[in-house]
Parts: sequence; C-alpha cells; structure tokens
Amino acid sequence: MNQVSQPKFRHTPVLVDEVCALMINDRSGVYIDGTFGLGGHSKAISLLLNADATLIGIDQDESALAQFDSSLIKQTLHLRCTNFENLDQVLVDLNVTKVHGILLDLGLNSFSLDDPERGFAFSLDGPLDMRFDRSNEFTAETVINDYSQEQLADIMYRFGEERNSRRIARKIVDMRTKKRLTQIDELREAVAGCVDPRFRNKSLARVFQAFRIEVNREMDVLETILNTSIQVLAPAGRIAVISYHSLEDRMVKNHFRDLSQDIPRQPGMHDSEVKVPLLKRISGKPVIASQEESESNPRARSAKLRVAERTSHAAD
Repeated sequence: MNQVSQPKFRHTPVLVDEVCALMINDRSGVYIDGTFGLGGHSKAISLLLNADATLIGIDQDESALAQFDSSLIKQTLHLRCTNFENLDQVLVDLNVTKVHGILLDLGLNSFSLDDPERGFAFSLDGPLDMRFDRSNEFTAETVINDYSQEQLADIMYRFGEERNSRRIARKIVDMRTKKRLTQIDELREAVAGCVDPRFRNKSLARVFQAFRIEVNREMDVLETILNTSIQVLAPAGRIAVISYHSLEDRMVKNHFRDLSQDIPRQPGMHDSEVKVPLLKRISGKPVIASQEESESNPRARSAKLRVAERTSHAAD
C-alpha cells in the first residue's frame, strides 16, 4: 500500500524558551528531564545553568538516548533508560534527595514518530506496535486482537474522544475474525470504513492516540509522576508539563489546582483537617506557542505548558 503523505519536521523542542524562563529557579540546582528524547530541552536548559548544576535525563526509548552527544552538556549528566514513573527509584540510585526542576514533555519525538517500525503514525505502513519501551511485550497488536469489542470502544472513546468508537470497534472485531490484525494499514482500513472521509484523518489521529495511551498506560503514569513530584521537589522547586491533548492537560490542570488550594482553620477543626497549599501555580492559564513557533514547528500548535512551584509549606 502506498504511504499517505505526511509533512516531515526536524527535531525542535517545543516551547523551549518558555520552559527555561518559567522552570529554572536555581542555576546550581538538580534538574530532571523526564522525557529526554533527543535532548533538545536539556541542551537549552544546560546553557542557563551553572557548571555545578546536575541534569538527569530519563527516557524509555534506548535508541533515542543513544543518539545524544553527552559532551553537549557542561554539567554533570546522568541518563537513565526507564519510565519516568520510576523517578523516585532513579533518585535513590543516584543518592539525590531533592530536585529543583522537573520537565515533562508528553509529546512524541520526531525520531520515534517518523520510524514506521514503531507504529505511532497512522500515515506510515508498519507493525501495530506503539510501545515507548520496546522491551515490553505488550503492543497495540495485543490490544486490537485480544480486547473485547466493548473494551476497544471504551478505549477509543475515553482516550481518543472518538464519537464513532462503537462502529470502529465492531469493524475491528469483524476484520480480526478473518485474520489477526498486525499492520497499521489494517487499523487504518477499519477506521476509514466507519467515518466520513472529510473527518477521516482526525478520527485516525484520535484512534491511534487512544491505543497508544492504552499500550503505554500514559494516564496512570502521568498521575504517578505528578504525585511523586511533590515528594522530590525542594521548596521553590518547579515542575513544568507540556501536554498535547485535552486528557493530559485536564489532569495536570486539576492536579495543580487542587494542590494550590488551602483549607483554613475553622473553630473546632482538628490540626489534621487544616491543609495548606503544597503548590503555587506559576502559569494560571496554559502557555501556548507563539504564532511564529506554530508556523515553523507543527508540533507546537497543540502544545500547552503548565508550571507550578512547590511551596515552603510542604514537609521536607
């Protein structure tokens, strides 16, 4: 099958100036890039840090980490190939107790997106993979062939907000009764047969997003790291999160909002009932890319950056 044309873009970190301006609060601190990828954000952060600072890069994709030239970072740099939900264990291994900044860019890097063998892009032909961690045996092929019709519909609706989820799920189940579905073009065919051609690409994007989220447990992992960050951030340390779809952004927004509210003491209240805010929102509304950046880097168009700072009220 001919590949659907797709615009190519070079690896350019999204909202890099805004991240640096809003996240860096101690130029000699410890900073974590939890989605290191090809190191674009970390290189920019490094330029603004003192030589005695420390950078920790975490990514599940060993092939992406292997592309990075560590000589580009003048500070101490530690690279770890793992999921950022394991941040607490990474810090234990490095004997680090507190950090001053955490960055999470939740988008896919172009290195992985443009590789047809990874199965992330609906416009390419390749296997139904979609794993961030290629050592994991659980793939999109497993989900699409082994989940029930109801489960498939639920995933596409919850994680992709796809209105045609039930129709697409029925089509997938019908197709897989004839043969096991293993290729991107087969999933593309299932979706294409169930939606208006005018909106086909949007539905494909939503469906592929949904299965990718399921394969990599992305929402569970994000919830874990948001909770862990409170434990490892030093007072005045900041967490910056760049999200690309409403599900992620809503989770980050609600988390920052809930932890930035206090419950003042009322007559008769027990000490345990009095809560002080653990976070201060640095960006009330999400920071979005400028028109210039959006035009030069298509990935930036849907990006939303939220930043929060750990307050001194939080227990050390």
